[in-house]
Amino acid sequence: MARRFAMKILRSSVREYLAMRRDLGFKLKTDERLLMTFVAFMERRRSAHITVKLAVAWAQGTGSKDPNYHAGRLRAVRSFARYYIAIDSKTVIPMPDLLPRQRRNFRPHIYTEDEIRRLLVASLKRRRGATNLSRWSRFTLFGLLSVTGMRVGEALNLDLKDVDLDQGVLTIRYAKFGKSRFIPLHSSTRAALANYLKQRNEFLGSRIVAPFFISPLAKRIRHGVLNDSFLRLSRKLGLRGPSDRHGPRLHDFRHRMAVEVLHRCYRSGADPERRLPALSTYLGHTSLNHTYVYLHQHPTLMKQAMSRLEHHWDSPR
Repeated sequence: MARRFAMKILRSSVREYLAMRRDLGFKLKTDERLLMTFVAFMERRRSAHITVKLAVAWAQGTGSKDPNYHAGRLRAVRSFARYYIAIDSKTVIPMPDLLPRQRRNFRPHIYTEDEIRRLLVASLKRRRGATNLSRWSRFTLFGLLSVTGMRVGEALNLDLKDVDLDQGVLTIRYAKFGKSRFIPLHSSTRAALANYLKQRNEFLGSRIVAPFFISPLAKRIRHGVLNDSFLRLSRKLGLRGPSDRHGPRLHDFRHRMAVEVLHRCYRSGADPERRLPALSTYLGHTSLNHTYVYLHQHPTLMKQAMSRLEHHWDSPR
């Protein structure tokens, strides 16, 4: 009886922990899924006390062999355990060096103008099973991501009220870390969005739905559906192998936009250091360090930065 009561406390504590952190602006969708799975695991083991042995067994008890996936699972439990130890003194918090994340030399794909053009052309081509609306949705989304550097989730979460084509501004609400911001639009982007809005309204007729980008079911387009569509297109265009899941990503449009802005700074002779805060704000970064990552991940930009630094050193004082 006492054990069953303790298990109820564990489950309710997870909900309270998630609610507390969400009040601070965190979304925690992944943490909620992981922690509820962990609670179910603990219930099967009939244990109400978090131990290192149980936490590691759950973190590794998955079909995935990816050590970073295991580390992410354990990280979710570790964060909750720090909260739960105040409720259950028998809780043991797993050490950070257990199942550590392994660094990977990841380099994003920087799309060329030709690759973006081919993707946009291919997205509008008629194919079996694709409606006119779905083709225009893909075309407009891929184009919007390439020129604004928005996160994919930010674009998909846009509602009709967030798209002001008269003023040429997008409103990003409660994005990463709960931050909101405005994104000004170029006239060509406004025209592309206006064209999509026309296609959308013709499809809906008299129906009114909140999401700006919609599926043929008049629902918000899901990230997984858009990504699967992108995978098919990128394979068809030869950007990845016929069966490869690794390769260019939708998120790489964001890298490409940031790199292009910095390239233009160097080409025009502008001071990138002065432009970086504005770029960081535009991208919705919480720190300039996150924006510097785009510089470090691109060899050409690093070379231009070093050249500028050497020129500064060689200049007469």
